Amino acid sequence: MEGKAKFEDFDDETVYEQSQSRVLRDATSNFVVDFGKEKVHIAFDVGVEDVQNLLDAEHRPETPVRWINIWAPNKQPEVINLLATKYKFSPRLCAVIKTNPPVLKPKVEEKHVRRFRSKPAQKDDIEANTSMDSSRISSPSPNAEKASHYTISKSMIHYQSIDVGAHFLCIGANWMHKQSTLSWDDSIVSEGMQQPLWTWLVLCDDDTVISLHEGTEFVHGTDDIKSMRSNTLSVLSQLSIHGHLSADPISLQTVRHTLDLDRSQAERGVEGASNLFYYLFDDWRAVYSTLATYKNRLEELQTEILGDMARKSYKAPNVEIIPRLHSLGRQVRQMQHLYQGYKNLIERILEPKATTIYIGGSSSQDPDSTQFKGRGVPLAQSASVRFERLGDRLHLLILNGIDELLAEKDALVNTYFNINAQKDSEATARLTRSATLLAKLSVLFLPVSLMTAYFSVQIEDLNHYSSKDYWYSFAVIMCLSVSALFFFGRLLMYITETLDNWVKGVGIYFGNVIPRFNGGGRIVDIGRQQ
Repeated sequence: MEGKAKFEDFDDETVYEQSQSRVLRDATSNFVVDFGKEKVHIAFDVGVEDVQNLLDAEHRPETPVRWINIWAPNKQPEVINLLATKYKFSPRLCAVIKTNPPVLKPKVEEKHVRRFRSKPAQKDDIEANTSMDSSRISSPSPNAEKASHYTISKSMIHYQSIDVGAHFLCIGANWMHKQSTLSWDDSIVSEGMQQPLWTWLVLCDDDTVISLHEGTEFVHGTDDIKSMRSNTLSVLSQLSIHGHLSADPISLQTVRHTLDLDRSQAERGVEGASNLFYYLFDDWRAVYSTLATYKNRLEELQTEILGDMARKSYKAPNVEIIPRLHSLGRQVRQMQHLYQGYKNLIERILEPKATTIYIGGSSSQDPDSTQFKGRGVPLAQSASVRFERLGDRLHLLILNGIDELLAEKDALVNTYFNINAQKDSEATARLTRSATLLAKLSVLFLPVSLMTAYFSVQIEDLNHYSSKDYWYSFAVIMCLSVSALFFFGRLLMYITETLDNWVKGVGIYFGNVIPRFNGGGRIVDIGRQQ
């Protein structure tokens, strides 16, 4: 290989193991892989001169496919400029790729984030019920005066981009990755939050695939880096015979080993580059793990809600359930928009159309031009079939599954409120019974109280009663009160209800009669008028 870049045999076991660890280092800036059916070579941290030499040289016949992977392209502007010149990126696309992501820093003065229930209602973010000055660092607030590509993509995670040129097809989108929960961030709105990572995938007409990933300065450890680079590591590992043989069947990615399976459909370089482009796009681990995580969280909330039916009346309800359901619903809706965007990108990839193409400083849309080629980049039939199958899976499994999750979430919200309404009804019934008991006790002792007041009157003519007279009177009146309370209580209830119904009937009658009077106070005979 020309230049200073040290390309090594990726099929060598030692090189393979070293590459596995280098991919997970935050200091690794890029790598280049040239591969074919029989050989594969890899080089890490390739410099500007080495990239220039690689772009000037023709692909070797034994390694017709090239993969250039770059992390933090904003830190490697010279390399991006070389790629943009080689494949004739538009100035806008080149500038956007080199955009610096916003610097996100947690607020150092806050040692921890309080629980959701202890936070007062704030007006900055109605849905999350938190201030935009929160120490969450995953979603910066876009500044209208300093809006950039990354501020837009972070505020709208379903934001996506597709650019078509005479020599390239470029797509850009957020891919979601699991992130570790910070020790100081235990708020409900941060539960299950995932980190969006912007990635550009470029398929070039010389059997080169370029992947450019947003920098990972905001990560908090090796676990986060491993999560964000898991798909890249999986694809890279299976380009070696060691990784391909050790992969489980469901994770098997046949890029290098299908180069000569069907030569009638495409050239080997087109076949390899197209399938490499597809597998970099299809990060199925993140998609299915996300859906599984949402299902598990929903099942946990369902268990808590249904278990709330056995809650004692004197215990307060779990006030965190509704905020957690809201946070989950918000995240699921965001994922729904994101996966719908993926489906749209697949349709755009599979449906080439006449597109204005930037060619060397000018735009061309002339079908007769030799530089105009529709999409501009050939896509192997095997990759097209895989993209179609991925689109079907997104629709039938992911999007439909998300619809079911949202419907179940709404059902759980209704169930929660119904359970609490039932608890409130039971508490009201108990309160009514207690009030009725107090009223009966009042009725029971009211005659006795009147009798006692009579005997305590300080009138000279009424002072001849003895204590024996008082207790005889007390016994008689108490017996009469008990008899009236328990034997005539139902009769009094019946009389009360009958009077209520009679009063309602009288009101309805007069409500129907009064409108028959005309303005002069004369009753209109409706029968005669007819």
